[in-house]
Amino acid sequence: MKKRTRIATVMKSTTYDAHDVEQVSTVWRSPIARRKLSNHFRFWCGVVTMMFCHAGCSVTEGQPQDGHRNSSDEKVTKENSGNSVYLADKSVTESSGLANSLRREGYFWTHNDSGDGASLYAYDKTGRRTAKVKLEDVSANDWEDCCTFSSDGKARLLIADCGDNARQRSKIHLFLLDEPDPLESDTVKKVSRITVRYPDGAHDCEAVAVDSERNQIVLLTKSFLPQSGVYVVPLPDSAKKEFDINVTATRIATLVLPLVTAADFDASTGDLWVTNYLQAFRFRATQRRQSFAQQFKQLPDAFDLPKWRQVEAVAVDQDQNVWITSEGSPTPLGQVVLEPSGNGGKIPTHSVNNKKRN
Repeated sequence: MKKRTRIATVMKSTTYDAHDVEQVSTVWRSPIARRKLSNHFRFWCGVVTMMFCHAGCSVTEGQPQDGHRNSSDEKVTKENSGNSVYLADKSVTESSGLANSLRREGYFWTHNDSGDGASLYAYDKTGRRTAKVKLEDVSANDWEDCCTFSSDGKARLLIADCGDNARQRSKIHLFLLDEPDPLESDTVKKVSRITVRYPDGAHDCEAVAVDSERNQIVLLTKSFLPQSGVYVVPLPDSAKKEFDINVTATRIATLVLPLVTAADFDASTGDLWVTNYLQAFRFRATQRRQSFAQQFKQLPDAFDLPKWRQVEAVAVDQDQNVWITSEGSPTPLGQVVLEPSGNGGKIPTHSVNNKKRN
């Protein structure tokens, strides 16, 4: 019988096995993560307090010192150099999803989480907006993630309308379409829909990823506690015409991670990248078609993230580079630079090429 350890939390008592405890220890072993942790939870305690008081507030991020503001044009600012840039127009202020374009290398799709309708925005690596695409007859209740994947030789795009902070939605929606051209603004009419229900009640979810090699859509729930439920939904055959189907997700695992905000698969390796507000985690696939249950039993590699407002989106490009965005205005887009792990088996760290605002 597995030895079990009980961890008491403020909200309730939750039982984890010894592997889970080791995973928690590994995830938060980084000195940078420990330093950030107290400020991080002070912030979220304030958020929770405001939620219970039904009070709202707005937080404005400081402008860069070079005087760049949210101009309506698409010029790239002086600060947009290296591997970290600011999106140079004000269309996106709450970037909650990021997808690497498979049609044109070096371009990305992103979207706001709510209040913007069913709109996608394309940007290049310099932060210049190159297209806006509207989806016709598509709901945009709380878009929280998007991702691209290849299916039957086609570049496809998934958008997840899955956010549920109040945990009251009886169903969520996943929209699938052929990836538009990131250089052409357009209105898309042919969009398929998957209506998803969880087998155990409503969940907040901000992280959805597709692995077309294993024909699965993976959803990770978000919780203040270190327990993210992993659910899967079969990936429909893209050769079919538009479809509108209903499915019940299957729960396959629990990740010992709090506040999961985004996920994406490395299409070449099957590794799953997951982010929360503090770190990025890589769950390696030892074999390309390894079962998710086995993949998620392994301890992840952990990488500290920059002190951005709220990292809520991650994407892996064709060259296995990992990119992130954050909510806030101006919106940062950065490449996570992974340092070699030759550190005696300890968790590797990373840096993000992001110029400081002196």
